[in-house]
Amino acid sequence: MTAMSRRQFFMTAGAGAAAAGAAWRLHPRSSMAEAATDDHGGFRMSIQTNILNAYTQDLEEIIAHTADLEIPLAEFPDWHYELTLDEDRIAEVQAMLGDHGVEMAAYFLGEIEEDSEDALRPVFEFARLNGASVLIGQPTEASFPILHALVREYTEMRVAIHNYGPGHRFDLTEDMLTAAAPWDWRIGYCLDTGHLMRSGENPVEAVRRMGSRLYGLHLREHAEITRNPDLPETIVGEGALDLEGLCEALRDVQFTGPLSLEIYYNPAEPLDAIRRSMANFLEAARATA
Repeated sequence: MTAMSRRQFFMTAGAGAAAAGAAWRLHPRSSMAEAATDDHGGFRMSIQTNILNAYTQDLEEIIAHTADLEIPLAEFPDWHYELTLDEDRIAEVQAMLGDHGVEMAAYFLGEIEEDSEDALRPVFEFARLNGASVLIGQPTEASFPILHALVREYTEMRVAIHNYGPGHRFDLTEDMLTAAAPWDWRIGYCLDTGHLMRSGENPVEAVRRMGSRLYGLHLREHAEITRNPDLPETIVGEGALDLEGLCEALRDVQFTGPLSLEIYYNPAEPLDAIRRSMANFLEAARATA
């Protein structure tokens, strides 16, 4: 869904969401998701489903592959699961997730350009109805005051600023820290380790700087840590990222958000790269548990 079509959706959906949004309730986490935390070194392992985009764009197939990979949580971009307040569509997707033992942990919005409460309230309501508690994207300056007000209303929701590498307004760790500082503590960060490596910064150090406001992590890796937008991507655990150091830092800051694999090493045939990356991460996670 493009930013413009999303805006059109918001403006038609905002009135209905305003009536429904005042009362917050969390969907209970399943026993499968709880148990899987132990199986994944104490972390809430997730998948950013965009890594399957070149392989399949069918939502049910994406969910089935997530289950086959033994990943209990999913973070969908809006082009895989379109924003909607239609109860039948939400029930349909929740049934797909339930059938495969997967839960929606987060939602990726990309550029968050909306600048009114009526425009952004439907996003929070959509996440609430799907049991997700983290909204990830790149807010514009005009959207921050609205997000600030909404996280104070939807108190279990977190908004996570996502870094995007060289040339983006959220390039360096300092850019993210500065942007979040004036606002409610529920506005924090989703650290993309690969983009940060392309920016020439060490993700382990960034985790420690982000601390308790780190609400999501996109795990990917490159061959070096150097400022270069065209660094070659590697399997997680086979490049320049200190995985054990990353796990230790995440434990030190008491990170409890979704830890989403996002690997584009071989996007046309991604499953082997995902399995190898997850195995390498789990080895590091268990070594530091």
